Amino acid sequence: SLRFVILSVPAGSVETYQASYDWNRFGAIVATDFVPEENGSCGDLTWTLSNATLTISGAGEMTDWIYSTDSPWYLWRSFIEEVIIEDGVTNIGNHAFSYCSSLASVTIGNSVTSIGNSAFSSCHSLVSITIPNGVTELRDRAFQSCSGLTSITISESVTSIGYSAFSYCSSLASVTIGNSVESIGDSAFSYCSSLASVTIGNSVESIGDYAFSNCSSLASVTIGNSVESIGDSAFSYCSSLASVTIGNSVESIGDSAFSYCSSLASVTIGNSVESIGNYTFSYCSSLASVTIGNSVTSIGNYAFSSCSSLASVTIGNSVESIGYSAFFSCGSLASVTNLNLTPQSISSDVFDNLTLSNATLYVPAGSVETYAAALVWKDFKAIETYVSSAIDAPSAANAVRVYSDPATGSLRIEGLTAPAQVTVINADGQTVRRQTVAGDGNIPTGYLPQGVYLVHVNGQTIKIIK
Repeated sequence: SLRFVILSVPAGSVETYQASYDWNRFGAIVATDFVPEENGSCGDLTWTLSNATLTISGAGEMTDWIYSTDSPWYLWRSFIEEVIIEDGVTNIGNHAFSYCSSLASVTIGNSVTSIGNSAFSSCHSLVSITIPNGVTELRDRAFQSCSGLTSITISESVTSIGYSAFSYCSSLASVTIGNSVESIGDSAFSYCSSLASVTIGNSVESIGDYAFSNCSSLASVTIGNSVESIGDSAFSYCSSLASVTIGNSVESIGDSAFSYCSSLASVTIGNSVESIGNYTFSYCSSLASVTIGNSVTSIGNYAFSSCSSLASVTIGNSVESIGYSAFFSCGSLASVTNLNLTPQSISSDVFDNLTLSNATLYVPAGSVETYAAALVWKDFKAIETYVSSAIDAPSAANAVRVYSDPATGSLRIEGLTAPAQVTVINADGQTVRRQTVAGDGNIPTGYLPQGVYLVHVNGQTIKIIK
């Protein structure tokens, strides 16, 4: 029985072993000053363990091990504090250094091109690592559960980040993904609870399912213009995420991609998005307004359900289908603008669990009677003609542009070549602000309630949603 056996482990590792199911059955766990001296071969390479430093040298490939227990230094993993991979080594094998609980320092030679599956997984003492410019691939779970990892530099040569590569790295605070990365794998950064900001490079084409899910500290994300698809639940349960800008190359937003992002107040959906999945923004309880671009053809089931603060929605003129319960339980909804000339045929539960008799529907000129006769749409309190604007159909390249800027609590005016008077009118026809501006700039509107406003400037009438 192990309860009569004493286990000796490196200094500083006693508590780690006591917490391990595999090792805590020993009768006693004590610290030791013993440091092993070992060496051997691994594929085309040789390895030497001396003074707690494991050095991999030679020219060629390291073995890919099926299990972490297969590596020749596995028995000494708790003694390894430093790993040096010398120039000449072309890869880091699968499971090479997983569960090296004392590993704090890693040097990777410039000849390494790939880091294998679970290569450094569960290295809890590893705080930082620099991936050199030769590395093109970070494979699945490469740094999974490195709970002490606070920073990582991903070189410009990396083209893919594998499945769960950094998942459960609970101390990781920030990530910049280089412009060479083309794909971010499923669950790549999921459960990185300290991750506060992410910049996604301009070469990334796809963000995998659950890629950043449950990153509870993630407050901002910039999605590059090359991203074409955002996977299912990619940012779900990112409870601190306040604003998202979705680039103009994104064609599809997956199911539940931003569900349960309870702080999400502002979303800009690019003009290339064709479909919004099921539950995509469900339970985003702070989301106040949404503009769905003119390229979107379908809105999924429950897409915006339980968005309790959602006050205004603009539906683009290409939307053909709206899934059941798409706006279920959006109790604050007061304004819906539908730019489609013909009302979509929708089920009675699209706006279920809210009172349409408290909301106004804005439709294109000439469509009021058609909407007034259509099922569900006819139930709105009022159906009024929508005033087209320079934003929706600019008449010239130099048209004035006006949009709401939630970050500054103001209206942004762009495109003026001479001083002009700006008049802001609310949905009841009341002038709520009048100001002369000399050129591009902001007009404070933070004091105005959320809703739909008309802005008259330079001979144009522009509708904005605050």
